[in-house]
Amino acid sequence: MITTELLRALLVSLCLGALIGLERQWDEENWHPKTHLLAGLRTFTFWALLGNLCGYFTQTVHPLFFLAGFIAMGVWISLFLFFKQKKHDGHGYTTGAVGLLTYLIGGLVAWHQEKVALVLTMTVVILLALKPYVHQMSRKFSREDVRMALQFAAITGVILPLVPNENWGPFEALNPHSIWMMVVLVSGASFGGYVAVRIFGQSMGMALTGVLGGVASSTATTMAMSRQSRSEPSLAHDCGLAIVLACTVMLWRVILLATAVHPAIFMELFPWILCMSIPGFLFCGWRLVRHGKGRGEGEQTLFRNPLGFRDSLQFAALYALIIFAVKAADHYFGGVGLSVVSAVSGLMDLDAIALSLSQMAGQRQPVAMAIQGILIAMVANTMLKAGVVLVYGNRALRKTVLIVLILTAAIGTAVVVWLK
Repeated sequence: MITTELLRALLVSLCLGALIGLERQWDEENWHPKTHLLAGLRTFTFWALLGNLCGYFTQTVHPLFFLAGFIAMGVWISLFLFFKQKKHDGHGYTTGAVGLLTYLIGGLVAWHQEKVALVLTMTVVILLALKPYVHQMSRKFSREDVRMALQFAAITGVILPLVPNENWGPFEALNPHSIWMMVVLVSGASFGGYVAVRIFGQSMGMALTGVLGGVASSTATTMAMSRQSRSEPSLAHDCGLAIVLACTVMLWRVILLATAVHPAIFMELFPWILCMSIPGFLFCGWRLVRHGKGRGEGEQTLFRNPLGFRDSLQFAALYALIIFAVKAADHYFGGVGLSVVSAVSGLMDLDAIALSLSQMAGQRQPVAMAIQGILIAMVANTMLKAGVVLVYGNRALRKTVLIVLILTAAIGTAVVVWLK
């Protein structure tokens, strides 16, 4: 029985090591054909088998066998790379690191963690194979983008764990940890959309611009496309497609953010968001079938980088103010005060009011009131974008987009009246 298990573990380790080695050999032969091959198919297979056997001997011979093997392998690879780099200006550091990881994968198999070993192997192979694409993608980002990405990491991984998780102030409305968590959610969604825009650009057409704009900033998309319709009237219909897509995606972005805070709210909001999305879906389907995806010409930069420490603090302050206003209005005026706060907040920042109401749903107010508030904010935000199109768009853009936005707001208003 022990022999059968050992043979099975060796076979699994052999296959996983061979998979990594195959990718490394293919990479060296295609991208660095003139450099000396540090390790290929056979070497990685041996390393995986070595890790598996050392793991087995740790269980049967000595508890430090696996650690000794890992140290010996690390020293050997380090010396090899040191002397190799003195003679050749070649590559090999990645291969050396992956070699150590392959040894550990063999050890995972020895300790009956085959699923973890398989997932780790596939992750390593995919990351290695994506090397040229990662390099190509990284060249599209500026130094400022990298700085902002590090700032997002600080917002998420450094500040968030340090913020106290306690309710403060009147009505116990202010929880610093919850407030900063909302900053992380919104910053993450905006930054993800911004990264997508920087990677893909606008060359894939106005349709993609609208979808990504709905994730990054539907208001910025509406403003940019409205102005572009005036400067380039021939692109008015394509700009209209981008605006409608951005405004429709915005509805679903809000429901996803709300669900992240209060998962039970999804099924309550889903049918109403679907109803509000019907005009946008119909318009976009008609445009795509009749005119295609658009040319994607014009401005090349719709969005600035959405992350900034000042912006994060401003959003945190706005969110805290809104959540306090919502609780105060609910306490003193009930549903009427909540509706007014939702409408005004929707004009300023839809994400903030949606997250505030979602957080309080089921705690200090009924879920139905939270849903009504979110829908009122969506209607107000949609009418704000209609106003932007009316002021900044040309006649052709207003003729098509205003109808869609007004219908969307009308459906939302009807739903709010129905729920009351």
